[in-house]
Amino acid sequence: MLKLDTRNFSNSAYTGLEKVKKAVNAKNHEKASAVVQGLPSYISTWGLHRLAGDGIKYTQAKEDTQYKGQVYQEFLRTLQDLSKVAFDYTNPQTLIRMDLTIYTGLNRLAIELAREWSFWAPTILGEAEEP
Repeated sequence: MLKLDTRNFSNSAYTGLEKVKKAVNAKNHEKASAVVQGLPSYISTWGLHRLAGDGIKYTQAKEDTQYKGQVYQEFLRTLQDLSKVAFDYTNPQTLIRMDLTIYTGLNRLAIELAREWSFWAPTILGEAEEP
């Protein structure tokens, strides 16, 4: 069973968002903030495998939507570091083929991490702007 120190959990979220801020073009920080704030409902609805697929799609997309892929992939990197569950965030099949109990637990942890990201997003990336 994974035991989390809430300070480390919060620090993981904060650090992940700082990486997003560095990776995303400054003109897209507010749009990235909106994407981050939508992550809890996105993951609840679609799951991590879909997030990984969209992360790939958007990083290969036009420059004006690449920030979405950068947010999604950094989120998955942060989740992987925090959970210590081995999966390839650039390959949705690793999540699809994962044991259901592990995937379900990882998905639940991802929702909580997404909530923490949502909390910190305005502080780090600025107030949300529609993407």
